[in-house]
Amino acid sequence: MNKPIRTTVVFALISGFLALPLTELLSRYGSYPAVLKWVLWMDLAIYALLLVRWSRTRTLSILFPLALLLGVAFWPNTWIGFYAIALGVLCWVRSGICYNGTPFRTLTAEFVTVVGGITLVGTLGSNSTAAWPLGLCLFILVQALYFYIIPTDSNRKTKNASTDPFEQARHEAEKVLGQWPSP
Repeated sequence: MNKPIRTTVVFALISGFLALPLTELLSRYGSYPAVLKWVLWMDLAIYALLLVRWSRTRTLSILFPLALLLGVAFWPNTWIGFYAIALGVLCWVRSGICYNGTPFRTLTAEFVTVVGGITLVGTLGSNSTAAWPLGLCLFILVQALYFYIIPTDSNRKTKNASTDPFEQARHEAEKVLGQWPSP
């Protein structure tokens, strides 16, 4: 398991455990729907920072998408719009800014992870307050599939490297012996 997959799984578990207490803590400053949007924005901002770190992209490149989403988070009565823009920002940061790959493969990865996450949350989720942290955790867990579909640089390096060092040494020795003239 590579680092982005492992960290996404751990991030999903931490987000699921901290979502309800953080919502309760922030409920002093706003109504429940607004606080839920703030918590989701914070989770997406942290995940975007992780994506920037993994891809070695400049942190300033994600400032505009996150600022746009924060503005929508403070806009009243924008539930569906907030979710749609949040999914768009996630795709924008992940596939547009951090991991530029082949368009078909990137589109496939985004479709599988976003639609799969929404389907899982919609199927297993309910409207109760205690169920939304589980839905958040499940959605983020599905996002780990992105790194199976789009390999990171560390995955590409390990695929190109020989798995057995003795086999690699044998190939090097054969190259050296093959260069000598025969008697």
